[in-house]
Amino acid sequence: MTDGISLDRIAGLVLVGTQQWTESAFDRLMPRTLLPVAHRPLVSYALSWMSGAGINRIVVCGNRETRSLEPQLARHVPPRAAVSYVEDGIPRGAAGSLRDAAATLDADVFVVADGTSIPNVDLTDLLKAHRASAAAVTIVVEDEPRRNGNAELKVPTGIYVFERRALDMVPTTGFYDIKERLIPQLYRAGERVAPYCTSNITPRVLSASTYLATNEWAIEQLERSSEIPAGYERLGQAFVHRDARIAPDAVLVGPVIVGAGARVNSQAVVVGPSSIGCDAVIEAGAFVCRTAVWRRALVGENAVADRCLIADDGFVPARSKALQNVLTEVRPAIAHEAGEPSTDALRDVPTFAFEWARRVGRLLSGAEWSRSPAAQ
Repeated sequence: MTDGISLDRIAGLVLVGTQQWTESAFDRLMPRTLLPVAHRPLVSYALSWMSGAGINRIVVCGNRETRSLEPQLARHVPPRAAVSYVEDGIPRGAAGSLRDAAATLDADVFVVADGTSIPNVDLTDLLKAHRASAAAVTIVVEDEPRRNGNAELKVPTGIYVFERRALDMVPTTGFYDIKERLIPQLYRAGERVAPYCTSNITPRVLSASTYLATNEWAIEQLERSSEIPAGYERLGQAFVHRDARIAPDAVLVGPVIVGAGARVNSQAVVVGPSSIGCDAVIEAGAFVCRTAVWRRALVGENAVADRCLIADDGFVPARSKALQNVLTEVRPAIAHEAGEPSTDALRDVPTFAFEWARRVGRLLSGAEWSRSPAAQ
């Protein structure tokens, strides 16, 4: 019970889109809702947020191929949550999708989240505020700082609480949007539309740069919490999967998460917030800073990757530099991939490069240095 609202009468709706947004290298990778953020699909954060407040009836709703998300999200669904999927074969818009999803549920109140964002508000407090306002819809907004002395703007975060009567106003056919169509219609009908202002940042993925910022934010939040993901061990400020290998003389600076089967080889330095995906390899002497390294990717010997997204099977060639880039070219096969770096490769690592990387890492983060237990 939340101030007169029974949780049995509340359901969650998560808006997703599986279409390609643009022709950019970033948007060609995968649907935004499935982007790995701190080793979890982005949309899974909305599911956890709802379930954590006791809302366990959740519908993931969107356009074509929405049901294809189900097998990819299965292991990230909270234990108590019952998640179903509603797919609009003909684009209905956000409000249209919500109405169609609500029609499948016996509920009076619907908590709505955009699957491309990480909800960062107290959901219990939001529901209390919604009930107290007697509004047809509550819109969560945050401050957007303005420059040159202009007043701050209140910007929607993609999080709403709808009464059923608000969604019943959406036509059963045709395209219908929330901000352009439904909200003005509610005003014209004399219904109350209430803002819920939050000072918290709601990370949202709109581009490659905002994806990296969201990934960094999630890693930092994980490091500040007492939570340790299943299968991982905490090493200073880093989270390292039990099946990962960190060379005794490799260094992790600040919050870093290293996935199963990943390797960080001799004299490599990884500066956080960074994520190293499953079976990825950071070769000898490489320097990785504030970068998302996806599954099976490779950062070559003595290479530098700074503020990059290295996609599944992507690579940074040995002794090269990648700065603020999305790297999608598939990595080549390497002779020693399945084992440790060759002795010759280790001899090629210049000591000055390792020391330079250590100093840059300290300047960038001011964070703790984590070493493999074998080196301690």
